[in-house]
Amino acid sequence: MPLQSEILSGNQIVVVLQENNPLAWEHLYDKYALAMYGLICNLTEDKLLAEEIFMNAFLELKQKQTLSKIEYALLPVIFRHTYCFTINHLKTIRISPKTLNPPKEAEVIHLLTTRCNSLNEAASILNITAEETKKRLRVEFLNLRMQNKIPENAGSAENI
Repeated sequence: MPLQSEILSGNQIVVVLQENNPLAWEHLYDKYALAMYGLICNLTEDKLLAEEIFMNAFLELKQKQTLSKIEYALLPVIFRHTYCFTINHLKTIRISPKTLNPPKEAEVIHLLTTRCNSLNEAASILNITAEETKKRLRVEFLNLRMQNKIPENAGSAENI
């Protein structure tokens, strides 16, 4: 699958990753880095630590080839990886995750990072349609992306 200058869908990124095309990582970074970083910033108040965790979480996706074994949609896998990586890293360095205003069980991202493997599972828990779940996820995803900017010294896909 040739890469175009447009942003690829999650499914297209997975296909290009499976083809071992290195440009796939740039597309992955362009599409998901800000949301990953926003999620990490929601768990720690230390911006330098958030940058370090982000770079290591992204690098681990690449090194462990986590995305080559995808069974579900890309976004939930990335959120689950980012959340688990961050929590484990914070535990390792003996820092408690930032207390969020009590996590709302109704947040789609919260469900995908802590309890569900798919949007259908989240929709079932929320007792809403899959389409409504997708709409909520999109809004939450965009809010995470807009919440924090990744500092320039935190790297890019080329040097992660």
